[in-house]
Amino acid sequence: MRFFLALLVALAGTAIGAVPADAHANYVSSNPAADARLVKPPTEVRISFSESPDARGSEITVFDEAGKHFESGVPRASGDVNGIVVAVAGLGDGGYTVAWTAVSAVDGHTTKGNFVFAVGNAPLPKVPDIGEAAPPPGPLELGGRALSFAGIALVLGAAVFSIVVRPPASPAESRAESQLIAIGAAGLVLGSALLVLAAGATIPPRLLFFYALRAVAGVVAVAATRVPGSVLPGGARREVVAAAGLAAALTATLVSHAAASGDTKQLVLDLAHVMAISTWAGGVVVILWVVVRQSRVDDAERSRALGATVWRFSLTALIAVAVLVTTGTLQSLDRLVLVQDLVETPYGLSLLAKIVLLVLTLGFGVLNLLVWGPRLRSAVRADHARRSLARSTLAETTLLALVLVAASVLTALAPPAQASGAAYDETHHVEGLRIEMLLATTAPGRNRYVVRVHDGLRPIADALKVALIFTMVEHDMGENELVAEERAPGEYVAQGSPTAMYGTWRIQTLVRITGRDDVRTTFNVPITAQQGGTAARAIVSGPYTFVIFVDPSQPTAGAPMTLNLVLVDTKGDPVPGKKPRATLQGPSGGSSGQSGAAAVDGVESTAGRYTFTIAALEAGAWQATVAIGPEAQAVYGFDVAR
Repeated sequence: MRFFLALLVALAGTAIGAVPADAHANYVSSNPAADARLVKPPTEVRISFSESPDARGSEITVFDEAGKHFESGVPRASGDVNGIVVAVAGLGDGGYTVAWTAVSAVDGHTTKGNFVFAVGNAPLPKVPDIGEAAPPPGPLELGGRALSFAGIALVLGAAVFSIVVRPPASPAESRAESQLIAIGAAGLVLGSALLVLAAGATIPPRLLFFYALRAVAGVVAVAATRVPGSVLPGGARREVVAAAGLAAALTATLVSHAAASGDTKQLVLDLAHVMAISTWAGGVVVILWVVVRQSRVDDAERSRALGATVWRFSLTALIAVAVLVTTGTLQSLDRLVLVQDLVETPYGLSLLAKIVLLVLTLGFGVLNLLVWGPRLRSAVRADHARRSLARSTLAETTLLALVLVAASVLTALAPPAQASGAAYDETHHVEGLRIEMLLATTAPGRNRYVVRVHDGLRPIADALKVALIFTMVEHDMGENELVAEERAPGEYVAQGSPTAMYGTWRIQTLVRITGRDDVRTTFNVPITAQQGGTAARAIVSGPYTFVIFVDPSQPTAGAPMTLNLVLVDTKGDPVPGKKPRATLQGPSGGSSGQSGAAAVDGVESTAGRYTFTIAALEAGAWQATVAIGPEAQAVYGFDVAR
């Protein structure tokens, strides 16, 4: 009961220790805003991100087109928990670029980007580029993650085995169990040290705290096995080791992609996933090193006892596998954009490798459950069954070690569904090609459009033509075309001002490659009238794309606002004649706020564009579920300021 109480405390800790974020600290808004034209020069530059940045490791530089810098001092925390600010001095009329580097205080990942503004009548500097992708993980980080995961599996797995399956049956088994816990503790300490070294001197304090806590958990686990039995009985020692293993597992969850999502459900799923793989992997090692190695089957009673242990662990492992598959599937659905991501992205390949290894491992587990365990329980050729069980668990241990290596790579890579730092990022898979569209900003006016084209993992270099054809959904603005130029293998860039008006734009992308027909796909991009506030979103559901935004982009409590919907079909054409309904969910858990309305019907203003008039809402985070009858629905979140 004390063990399960500790488990409940650990699950509660996932919610307490979570920090809302998006897996990397991505740009949200700034003051001055991107592309702003100011009458007077600013005295500071403030930037807000999607999660808490560490000011000590972050940078903000402000420079003109000649390269002269105007920032004064180093960035510091602003009043916004997700913001940093730097003072500037000496700015005159002219165009300026703000370049930033943000180190996430949640997971230590680094993101970069830039934006421009102008003072006076000066022209804006060149269009900002898409933020750089996070660098690939280095060997120190991968080694630290693998050792940490192995340490969690050994410490937590050994404790769960002793509590749930059976405790050591002899002094020799007790010594072997202590050896495994000591090895696991060493993995936690050494793995944490490698992760600190990989992060460098600018490691965020939050990250350093959790790595230190992980190392302390390892020290506590090994210390518990050294306490004399007269001071701490065997059962209590195992509970201390279990608590240390839970604490180490919790640190892994609180610096993961799940922690960066800020979603309590994702945090609980991740912790359950870590505990399930640790119970399975650690238990298999205990079976091999503690039970089978120390057991003798020279009589029927001993054979049946070993078979009974294998049976009890197999049932425990089956529960762990069920939890592992369920939590892994739910997490993958949130982190993959397309099914093809499994074979077309480094993250997907790591996930696929992990899945294949787990399936192979499960095969050996089934063999133990259905063949070698029953033979031991019936004492039929017991010695042969014991040797076969040892070989099977050795193979299972080897495969699970490879699973932990795959997990260390997987957790160090950004999921395909994670925001890239671009204002708009969407991926289509058409005629065998993976085409990704990224926009530097979703404000009307000058913009930079980046198209990434891959055939599987292979970038499409030297395409004959990559063109972007722009039309507007709400109005007939004619058709404009930009031709993109290749700047890197598989990456094509165009810039211009075809999206000069507020609304929804269809960007048809044409890719022409030698020896095959032109490949075309259409992206529906919301262009918003203001910077800051709540961004517009394009959400695919059923046969439609819902483009949803609020007006004003920053609603205020007690003031009227409008929720806008642009409904387009798979070809990007507007869909008129529908009767959408928006159901509102507010901060108090109800849907009334100050408007008193549970749902609002949409009114078609122009073909395919619908408006929902809302009298007023209370301050806080709101969620609108917009439904087109039973056909499709989309969920859109927005904030109402005080």
